[in-house]
Amino acid sequence: MNRKYSYMRKLYLILPIFLLFLQLQTQAQTTYEQTMMLSLEEALEIASDQNFSIQQASFDVDKNRAQYRQTNAIFLPQVSFEYNVISTNDPLNVFGFKLKQEVVSQQDFNPALLNDPDAYENFNAKVVIQQPVFNPDMFMQRSAVKNQLKSTNEQLQGTKNYIRYQVRNLYYNLILHTNQLEVIESALQTAGEHRRQAENLLEEGMISRSDFLAARVFELEMESRKLHTENERSNVQENLALLLGFDGTHTITPTESLKDFSKTTFNADGLSFQINNAQTRAIDYRVKAAERMVRSSEYSFLPKVNVFGSYEFNDRDFAGFGASSYMIGANLTWNIFSGFSKAGKMMEARADLRKAQSMQQNHRFEQENNVREAMRSLEHARQELELSDESIRQSTEDVRIRSNRYAEGMERTTDLLEAETKLAEAKLKNLMALYKYNMSIATLNLLLETN
Repeated sequence: MNRKYSYMRKLYLILPIFLLFLQLQTQAQTTYEQTMMLSLEEALEIASDQNFSIQQASFDVDKNRAQYRQTNAIFLPQVSFEYNVISTNDPLNVFGFKLKQEVVSQQDFNPALLNDPDAYENFNAKVVIQQPVFNPDMFMQRSAVKNQLKSTNEQLQGTKNYIRYQVRNLYYNLILHTNQLEVIESALQTAGEHRRQAENLLEEGMISRSDFLAARVFELEMESRKLHTENERSNVQENLALLLGFDGTHTITPTESLKDFSKTTFNADGLSFQINNAQTRAIDYRVKAAERMVRSSEYSFLPKVNVFGSYEFNDRDFAGFGASSYMIGANLTWNIFSGFSKAGKMMEARADLRKAQSMQQNHRFEQENNVREAMRSLEHARQELELSDESIRQSTEDVRIRSNRYAEGMERTTDLLEAETKLAEAKLKNLMALYKYNMSIATLNLLLETN
């Protein structure tokens, strides 16, 4: 009995440990699954499939396509079926139903029956066809909706292009912060060595306490910059995950290096500022749609012609089809005066057209300014790359010389730390210039749709 109790007691102790191990293993596996190693092309492909803004823009296209399909009604007939059941003792309707049922007899002309008939039932089945013939205002509305559909398609393409641009921006930004962390960690490691060296020299009485404190402050500054950069990198990772259609628990790790992108070139020869990207084309189609709506409002003053026809069955019994008849005809409608309602709609359509034209001109000017700004940024980044490369070479040599002199006690701590700071700043500026260079190319590709 005691041995059984001892066995159960050991089991109860081991079981929680085993369950805890399984839980930790599951959490580790989940973390591994949420860490994604992606190249730029893989990130762009995922964003094209899963980005929420692209999905919403595609739904707008579906909506406009459905609206355009509704305009087929101006060409195609409308067919409807009705089945009516009526019971009445109204003299006129009772006699009319008997005529429709083709059951009128001589005794139905009896004045007493005509004036005061009994309740009478009629079961009516009717098929009605209406065929549009000439509706000029509706033709123009159909053309306007078609241009709206084209505009929405271009907006979808523009959304895709912009999302690709944002993915590039965040992907490059993530590489930038990763490289910045490498520079800062290297500077932090150097700062730690200088701090330890200063501590030894302080114990030997070769430097003052203020020099030691300067080395310690420099190390703390590097630690602070590391924490700040890590926080910014985490924010970029979350924003990139959201852009790819994932939640914030996914961690994106780039597999490419920002230095590889510096080989990208942009040919500015023959660069034309005649902007013709998806967003510009979308606005152009919107202007065309507004022009069609103006024409539609003008055509609303013209008459409309439509034809119609019906075929019906009438019987006194349910589901009976004892008597049949048909009716065909044409209808001309001309609303000569509508209390200035149509004139007001025409004024409204013209105002919408002028607004769309103003937006079109403003958009073109903005796009041209953006192209010129991107070209200047590209040239500025190229110059910054050259200057920062030279600054890195000179700062590296300066640090080497000052480190040797410092080891011999011939250099102040503050001068060495200042040289180390300049070297770290030069490397960070070089990374930032490389990032701006690539983003300027991405901006030009977005505006000019060069790839």
